[in-house]
Amino acid sequence: MFKLFENRLYFLLISLLILFGFYLCFVGGYGSDEDTLPMIQVFEARLRDGTFISSRFTGYPIPEIGIGFLSYYFGSWAANSVTFLLHILSLIFIYLTFFKKIEIEKLNLFFLLSLSSPVLFFDNLEPIDYSWGFFFFSIGTYFFSKKIFELAILAFAFSIGCRLNFIIFCLPFVFLYSFDDKINLKKKLMICLNIFVIGGLFYLPVWFFHAFGLDWLTAARPLDQGLFGLFARFTYKTWIAIGLFQLFIIFYFFMKNFKELLFKKNQLLTILIILNLLLFFYIPAELSYLQPALIFLYLILINDASKKIIFSLILFNFLSWGINFQILEIKHRDSSLCAGKQAISASFVLKIIPGSVKNYFDTRDMIKCWANPNTERGKRILMGKSTRVK
Repeated sequence: MFKLFENRLYFLLISLLILFGFYLCFVGGYGSDEDTLPMIQVFEARLRDGTFISSRFTGYPIPEIGIGFLSYYFGSWAANSVTFLLHILSLIFIYLTFFKKIEIEKLNLFFLLSLSSPVLFFDNLEPIDYSWGFFFFSIGTYFFSKKIFELAILAFAFSIGCRLNFIIFCLPFVFLYSFDDKINLKKKLMICLNIFVIGGLFYLPVWFFHAFGLDWLTAARPLDQGLFGLFARFTYKTWIAIGLFQLFIIFYFFMKNFKELLFKKNQLLTILIILNLLLFFYIPAELSYLQPALIFLYLILINDASKKIIFSLILFNFLSWGINFQILEIKHRDSSLCAGKQAISASFVLKIIPGSVKNYFDTRDMIKCWANPNTERGKRILMGKSTRVK
């Protein structure tokens, strides 16, 4: 009877979180990510006269078209809501991949961990492409686990079409996922080749545009402070993404169960986490780069950690919605709202600052940095309306 009540309480809390998320999708506008408007512009340019432009170095064709379409015809609420919905669905499919049987309690705890994480919750309320890439990756893992290889190949290829870096998750997953009856190496190589080729087709236009050069594969990296600067950014941002106190709890758990976790099970999830961390070390930019690692980490925890540890993590996650504990005072070259955040120095400090909810609402004005208020399109963007000027 108590377990039934507990699961109902979980379900109620998860439902409230999802409803709150969709509410924010409707009131949040086009968000605080500088890449959103360029993605919309890609769709508008191709719709207008077929002009080829890329939103960033590589460009990400599927979310550029998807987010652009939703924003152009419906507005920010549609782009935000679909992005958040894809995030919710991806959590379901990735859970079903690694847990053959649906255990309601574990599924509830996984959702609570994921939805309470500020990075996984608030970053997916905006029209960005991380959710789109992970959604297709998650359904790819699900189809692959069910041996529906044709659909798995398409889903993995689509995830690469959403974000090129998902290739570092797709190919290792195919090689390392373990079935009861093993698949021979030749078949796995053929599946990986198909994923690579089909996923690569999405990037043919940008490859042609650069006259068969590969310079578009290299994104801007913060190398001005050398290897030490990269390591400092990587360490600090990883800590922030996981959480100040949460990191200590997780570190304690892994040290206590090191051999069992890494050598007897969870090898695939651990390798995927390491690959994500290596990618983030290479370019320690937005915290959302670590979204896959956080989800893989939570999958390990709900399977092996005690309820006490999981509840502690959920509690501290929710605490960070209201307040946060700042451990570094970072000075930027230009601290104005619209300036690029280029850190020049940092000093240790411990103080309480507003949490993720206030930060979310405070950053709604950042869209002003990229929208021209003197045009009809810019005015519509600032109001969160569709970008279609009639």
